[in-house]
Amino acid sequence: MVLGMPGPVAFDTIGPGADVVEVFPRGAQPCTCAADRRAVDGSVGRMDAVRLLSDAVVMLPGGIDVLADLLALLTEQALGLSDKPCGVLDPDGLLDPLAEQLDALDRAGLPAAPLLRADDPVQLLDQLAAWRPSGGGDVREEVAWLRINDFNLTLIPNSAGLGLPGGLREPGERGAVALCRLMAQGWSVRLHPERLRPVAALMVPDTGGGWRRVSCYRADGPQPAVPGAVSHPLGETAACEPAAAALQDLLRRGRVR
Repeated sequence: MVLGMPGPVAFDTIGPGADVVEVFPRGAQPCTCAADRRAVDGSVGRMDAVRLLSDAVVMLPGGIDVLADLLALLTEQALGLSDKPCGVLDPDGLLDPLAEQLDALDRAGLPAAPLLRADDPVQLLDQLAAWRPSGGGDVREEVAWLRINDFNLTLIPNSAGLGLPGGLREPGERGAVALCRLMAQGWSVRLHPERLRPVAALMVPDTGGGWRRVSCYRADGPQPAVPGAVSHPLGETAACEPAAAALQDLLRRGRVR
């Protein structure tokens, strides 16, 4: 997710496998050519959407409002409330004083978070890709389908418990395309990429000591059945593996609809 100055510079930082969503305050005019545009209630609603949809957050040059968002995200990291990295594209060094202050807090043993920062988009994306919630471990890139029917969530039984239908995405593969491929190969379910929209990006521990980054999608239109799946009550985490449990918690709190 990109916060700050909209326009072509924002799209230059986005890789070919990314889902592009513009989130803007209700009543404002969209600022990009993104096909997926979502109006929210004010700046608080915008930040909630950023937290939910993003794998990482890139801050672009902006004013005090952008700085406030950056400090909020860094505070969540410092307090262990966030599992997603936040970086700044800062070619002019505007945030040198902030970086120095964060280093001073860290040296004093006070709560602080590292400021990932670069003057080149590629270098910044490399830093974001290397970041881990606990400092280490490999990351598995996955996609999953959020299918709700009659107030129940469709889950697949596996060795770890009840999981979301989906699986591993290939490097550089767009999430919606990956999910359509996996559903067709594994369950003979036909979905269409243009009818899928991202609803949550989850980072959950993997059994091997690494991490799973799970991009979850909902489908517009008819919802085909998934062979071998079970219907699990919405918000109920019993018997769910970590990604499904995290999504159920979001559903229970009304964060995902």
